Amino acid sequence: METSTNQSQQLISAANVLQKVGFGRTKLNELVKAKQFPQPIRFSQNFIRWDLDEVNNWIEQQKAARG
Repeated sequence: METSTNQSQQLISAANVLQKVGFGRTKLNELVKAKQFPQPIRFSQNFIRWDLDEVNNWIEQQKAARG
């Protein structure tokens, strides 16, 4: 049986993203629309998830940019 190299990849909901980054849904939607935040993965109209590694990398970029 073949194993995937991305087994540790986690997808998180918008609620988890909001809790992690600490701002509201409106701000999240603005940043996504402006392509200033990782783009979500849409499985269907109502089932949307973000890659946890991408969100964590975005947070690290924000920390690095603060000087």
